[in-house]
Amino acid sequence: MRRVAVARELGVDASVAFAWVADPRTHPRWIPLTVMATPAARGPEVGDRFTMVSGPRVGRTGRGFPDRMVVESLDRPSVAAGRTGSTRVRKLGPALLGEAGFDVVPLGRDRCRVVWWEEAYLAGPLPRGVTAPLVGLALRAMMHVSLRRLGGRLTAHR
Repeated sequence: MRRVAVARELGVDASVAFAWVADPRTHPRWIPLTVMATPAARGPEVGDRFTMVSGPRVGRTGRGFPDRMVVESLDRPSVAAGRTGSTRVRKLGPALLGEAGFDVVPLGRDRCRVVWWEEAYLAGPLPRGVTAPLVGLALRAMMHVSLRRLGGRLTAHR
């Protein structure tokens, strides 16, 4: 499987950045053309299932590709212990399969590096070896834009 990863340093505490990237309810605020189709009432927990839709917004809903996921791991960062926070989801289709996640590396107080990674491919008749590189190209561009937007949102709220 081919991993696509994009990293960005942010001028916020690792726990703040982790709260935003680990909670899919915040994703529509910083990931373009994304809406949450199955809102959760609480913060993320291992085993939570949710669906994001990527595509044009129509009112509060989205039209496009549904991306169903389940949270498989969730480890919060610690600046004091120098522990990286990480979250991992499994993609359940119907359009994308694979895994994705975030690693939030504390770089001291009020500074961290967020790494967003994806190992995704299209579900369907074509082999993953064919679709993964194509999906990776689109993901990389979207991930760069999204992490830049996340940095702007988080530093504006400080």
